[in-house]
Amino acid sequence: MPSEKIVLLGGGSLFFRTVLTELAVTDELSGSEVVLYDVPRSSDRLSVMERFGKRVCTGLKVRATTELADALDGAGFAVSSIGVSGPDRRWHELDVRIPMKYGIIQTTGDTVGPGGMMAGFRTIPIFLEIAHEMEKRCPDVVFLNHSNPMAVLCRTLTKYTGIQNVVGLCHGVQGTQRYLSEKLGVPYEELDMVAVGVNHMLWVVRLTHRGRDLYPLLRERLEDEEPPGHRFAKHLFRVFGYYPVNNDRHIIEFFPYLRAARTPEELPYELRPKAEAIEEWRRRGAGREEWEELRRMADGDEPITLPEELSPEAVGKLIADISLGRREVYIVNVPNRGCVPNLPDHAIVEVQGVTDDRGIRGIYAGEVPRVVLGWMYARTVWTELVVDAGVKGDKSLALQALAQDPQIISLYEAESLLDELLKAHMDQLPQFFPK
Repeated sequence: MPSEKIVLLGGGSLFFRTVLTELAVTDELSGSEVVLYDVPRSSDRLSVMERFGKRVCTGLKVRATTELADALDGAGFAVSSIGVSGPDRRWHELDVRIPMKYGIIQTTGDTVGPGGMMAGFRTIPIFLEIAHEMEKRCPDVVFLNHSNPMAVLCRTLTKYTGIQNVVGLCHGVQGTQRYLSEKLGVPYEELDMVAVGVNHMLWVVRLTHRGRDLYPLLRERLEDEEPPGHRFAKHLFRVFGYYPVNNDRHIIEFFPYLRAARTPEELPYELRPKAEAIEEWRRRGAGREEWEELRRMADGDEPITLPEELSPEAVGKLIADISLGRREVYIVNVPNRGCVPNLPDHAIVEVQGVTDDRGIRGIYAGEVPRVVLGWMYARTVWTELVVDAGVKGDKSLALQALAQDPQIISLYEAESLLDELLKAHMDQLPQFFPK
């Protein structure tokens, strides 16, 4: 059985509650070391997660540290859940509120648009610092990224560092497959669904059950429905002939159609602005209830329930499959390398991948359908500009990236908005504002 050192980066993230329970039920990893790493200002949450991990992972050695070198030294796997959104998501709120003054109303703002760009700019320096330490202490590490913007951060590592075994994990494809399986009345495990594209924006190119094409049935089942959260997806399906992956709030930001709304109340498809969602999250207690529950579990005041079913990311099983060289298929974000022939070879694409003892290799998925290719190709160009701007601190490249965003309808608007966004986040952008 393998004994691995597994580093959880951003160890004070609630995401690792699920990861730790799934590591606990992965018997093949028994005896491995799990190191939770986070920055000192997150030490309280890091301590809670460490105590929780020690309670639940009885067959693993669990510890926490705020020293990056200690965390990474000799690591075989690293899992990232780093989100630079600030206290009470304050910085992310700036990402979405400042563009609202220009008529740009974002529904998510973590992948594309001004919000996705700024999230990338804030996180890129942190990823570079971690990767450069990895180059010295664990150059062959398998880096499993769960942080957004997914494509931007994965591409940053593969382009600008020696850390090349980079795999992005997301559950959008699995969520869409579950949604479509329910609509079609087909068991999830029996639905053969293949999607191609980039994170949070893919297209289903094959939808079959035991060799039968289910697209005609899907059109019939959706004809008289206005499914909440999937109204825009249905509209895209009707217009372009292929069903998109993910929910409306992610998908629509890849298109210019949001600009039809001049106020949050005018958003189409019953969508809500991200700013409103942040306000509601604060009213509900800003995650305090989840942390209090976790704290009770960590201190032994409440029982811990192990998962009966793995999450779509299935981090524990994925690590075990790679460690043992087992060939299993996962949905992953990886460098294209021919998986999608009509997207750039260097682009980070979301496709099926197969594990082996070296990591994960993307599986040939075929081309993005021509009718939607333009949207996809533009995103790969935008991603490259955001990566280069975020690494170099180049405001000209940042402007070029923002000017290519589908929500931008004026170059004057782009110039003014960029200046305002960069100044509002000055303290989090050392590459743009060196001291």
